[in-house]
Amino acid sequence: MRSSSDIGPSGRSAYSCVLAVALLCVAPSCNDSDSDPSRPVDLVSRGAEVYKANCVVCHHPDPAREGSVGPAVAGSSRELVAARVLAREYPAGYTPKKDSMLMPAMPFLESEIDALSAFLAAAGDRGQP
Repeated sequence: MRSSSDIGPSGRSAYSCVLAVALLCVAPSCNDSDSDPSRPVDLVSRGAEVYKANCVVCHHPDPAREGSVGPAVAGSSRELVAARVLAREYPAGYTPKKDSMLMPAMPFLESEIDALSAFLAAAGDRGQP
């Protein structure tokens, strides 16, 4: 078995990048309100956690700015967020900012669409998260 010292610098960088993406994809988003069902959930804060855990790999940490792969998404409608995140589609009549179709469907985020939409709406209202 090869050790990390056997891998060259570019191999380590690629390995680190793949590992970071994998961890972001499988890392659960934790929230104190998960342990206390009587405590109201702040959708914008929850959406910020979901965005940081699942979206910043391609979109900029500030959703009002262009990301490395994905476009700025601040102010996106719930309809657009649901269509893109759950089904890799666009709502009828919507013109994409980028037509790359690189974004994967993430059906595991179905229960987080309201929170993610609230965060992106707030980011659009303020021009930043």
